[in-house]
Amino acid sequence: MTVGQGGQGQAAGTDTPPVQKEETPQEAVVRLQQELAFLQNKLQVVGSVTRHDILNQMTAIMGYNEILLSMIEDEKLRRYLTIEHEATEKMRRIFAYSKVFQLTGTEPPRWQRLDGIVHMACDEADLKSVSVRQGAGPVSLFTEPQIYKVFSYLFDNAVRHGKTTTEIRLTINPGPENAVLVVEDNGSGIPGTSREKIFDHGFGKYTGWGLFVARYIVEANGMTIRETGQPGKGARFEIVIPNERIRIGTEKTG
Repeated sequence: MTVGQGGQGQAAGTDTPPVQKEETPQEAVVRLQQELAFLQNKLQVVGSVTRHDILNQMTAIMGYNEILLSMIEDEKLRRYLTIEHEATEKMRRIFAYSKVFQLTGTEPPRWQRLDGIVHMACDEADLKSVSVRQGAGPVSLFTEPQIYKVFSYLFDNAVRHGKTTTEIRLTINPGPENAVLVVEDNGSGIPGTSREKIFDHGFGKYTGWGLFVARYIVEANGMTIRETGQPGKGARFEIVIPNERIRIGTEKTG
C-alpha cells in the first residue's frame, strides 16, 4: 500500500493500463477483415434503406405526374411534365445501377452456366423484338452471381442505341491463356470517336451508368471488356476470360 494525500491508502499501480497482448500478423488480418465486413454491411444497410425510401417518394412523384398528364391539354405544360417524368425515371434507373455497383464483390464466385446467365439477362432487358442467339455451346463461368447484369446492360445497349438491331449473337473463341466471349449485334454500331469513352461514367445520352457498371463487374471478376465493332456494322463487345475462370464443353455449376 502507498499513502496518498489525506492519509488514505491506495493500491500501487492502479493508474497503470493493463498490459495488451501483442497480436500476431494473422490475428491482425482476421481483425481487419472482421472490421471491414462490419463496415461493408453497415454501408449496405444504410444504402438499401436510403434507396428504398427515395424510390418510394419517386414512385409517388411519377404517379401524380401521370395523373396530371391525363388531365392537362396544354401542350407546353404537357411537354414540361413529360420532361419531368423522363428525369424521374432516369433517376430511378440510376438508383438501380448504384445498387448493383455497391453489391459487386460482396458475394463469392461460383461456377454458373452461361445459358442460365443469358436467360436471366434476357428476362431483365427490354429486348422488344430483338432475338438473342447463343452459339457458344455448353459453357460455364466462375464468377459472382451478378455477372448476368453485364449481359443485361449489353443487350439493353444494343436495343436502345443500335437503332436497327434485330439480333444479338454470343460466341466463344478459345485461346491458350484466355477465352474471348463475343457479344455482337447487327445494329448501327458505335462511332469510332465514342469507342474509348463508352465505358466512362456519365457518357451517353441516357444515364451514363450501364456500360460503366458492366465494366466494373467484369473487372471485379478478373476479366476485361473492350468494344471492337465497326461503325455501321453493329457493336461488338469482347470479354476476355482467363482459362481458369471458364469451362468450355462442360456444364459445371456450384
